[in-house]
Amino acid sequence: MVLAVLICVYKNDDAVCFREMLNSIMNSELVGMELRMYLHVDGIITSDIENIINEFSFYEVITSTTNVGLARGLNKLILSLKDENYIFRMDADDICCKERFKIQIKFMESHPELDFSGGSIVEFTGEQNNICQKRVYPITALDEYIIKASPFAHVTMCFRRGFFEKIGMYPTKYPLNEDIAYWFEAFKKGAKGSNVADILVKVRMDDAYSRRSVSKSYYELLVYLRIAKWKKKIPFIPFTRFLFRLIPKFLIKMIYNSNIRSKFLR
Repeated sequence: MVLAVLICVYKNDDAVCFREMLNSIMNSELVGMELRMYLHVDGIITSDIENIINEFSFYEVITSTTNVGLARGLNKLILSLKDENYIFRMDADDICCKERFKIQIKFMESHPELDFSGGSIVEFTGEQNNICQKRVYPITALDEYIIKASPFAHVTMCFRRGFFEKIGMYPTKYPLNEDIAYWFEAFKKGAKGSNVADILVKVRMDDAYSRRSVSKSYYELLVYLRIAKWKKKIPFIPFTRFLFRLIPKFLIKMIYNSNIRSKFLR
C-alpha cells in the first residue's frame, strides 16, 4: 500500500508548528505502508522553514518562485503524483493523529464505492492538549449538507487513486474557498464521499479568526450561490453566511464555539 501526503508551506507558516506537523506524520502507524510526502513551497520562505525541509525526507519538493496560493500549489503536487493508492491532505500547522492513515484506509477499502473521505477533528490553541472543541462531519447525504456548510474538513481528506483524473484539479477562481468549491464540483460530477466519526486531525486555531477577510467572504458567497442554484434552493443560507462573516471577529468566535452553529447546521 503506497500513500501520498500533499503538503503546502509558505513564509507565514510557523516553523515550530511545521516541524510538529511533519513529526506527527512520521510518528503515524504505517505498518505495511509506504509513505511519500509531497511538498509545495509557495514562494520565498524563511530560513527556519528551509532548514526544516532539509531535515525531513520528502518524496518530492516543488517550489514556486512567487506565491501562487493553496489551490495552484495542490494542483502542482497532484500533477506530480505517481502510482500511490491513496492521497491524503495535511496542513502545515496541524497535527496528524497516530492512527489516521490506518483508519481511513480501512474505511476506504471496506467502501469501494467511495471516491473520497474525511473525518472528525478537534480544534486546539497553543498546546495540543488545549482542546477547544470537537467537530463531527456528516456521514450521509453530504451533497445535501453542502448547501449549509462544508461537508468535509479539508485537512482530513483522503482521495482514492484516480479521483483527480475523474474530477479534475482544484478550482482556482475562489481564493481561500477552494475546498468547498472542489466538493461542489466533485458532487456535480457524480463523486461519492463520506466521513468517519473518528478524530483524524488536531487543527490549530491560533489566529484562525483574524485570518478571515471580506475578500474570503465574497468568494465564499460566490461558491454558495452556485451551490444554491445547483440545488434549486433560495439562497437564504449563502447570504446569511456572508452577513455573518461581516460581524466583529470576537462575535464570530463566540458563535462559532457555541451550540448555535450546530443547531443552524441541522
